[in-house]
Amino acid sequence: MIFIYSLIFALLLSLFFTSNIKQNYWTYYLISIVIGIITTVYEVLRITSGVKLYGFPLYLEKIFIRGYISIAFFILVMFAGALNSKWKITRKLQSIRAELAIMASIFIIPHALIYFVRFIVLKLPKMFSTGVIPKLYIAYILLGIIAFIIMIPLFITSFKRIRRKMQSGKWRKLQKRAYIFYFLIYIHILIIMLNEKEIDLLKLSSYTITFGTYTILKLIKYKNNRQSKLKIAS
Repeated sequence: MIFIYSLIFALLLSLFFTSNIKQNYWTYYLISIVIGIITTVYEVLRITSGVKLYGFPLYLEKIFIRGYISIAFFILVMFAGALNSKWKITRKLQSIRAELAIMASIFIIPHALIYFVRFIVLKLPKMFSTGVIPKLYIAYILLGIIAFIIMIPLFITSFKRIRRKMQSGKWRKLQKRAYIFYFLIYIHILIIMLNEKEIDLLKLSSYTITFGTYTILKLIKYKNNRQSKLKIAS
């Protein structure tokens, strides 16, 4: 349910504050950075000195550090490029697509850094000492690292100043890597859920339906665009 709540929050924020995000994007970036710093500091303190949050603050912290908010914003970015361009909701999302992508990237950085540090500092020594290597855990860590590496240039080139300095062809070619990134995100999440003691079927179905729907819509849009180009060419 956390994923669904996060998606609803991201969608409502994007639809009701579209103009505000467009005009004051640096304010939203700054808020995202501050939240990222706070969650990172807490996670470091939790790992090193056992500091713990309780109640609602802990719930909020989990939403950010586990990547729920980031994934929610990335999903809006995905659907902005897959939904019918004539729809009002699509036009709204498309108008702030770059801003949403940047916010999503900022939110995912603490998640990536903390889980990588936990892997190096906590998990890896334990694997060496016990000789037990959990394959699913290694798989989703490696996929997460690859996805993060792919995301970095996408994140950087989402900024308008950087985009203006690039040739449109090169920028579009680079942005196509986002499809690989989205695919890796889903597989990363899928393996995490399969690695849990009990599989959350609601969570699994929510992600699968979301990413599956996006894939279908994107293929339909690609087919329609291709047919339109062929008609124009003929």
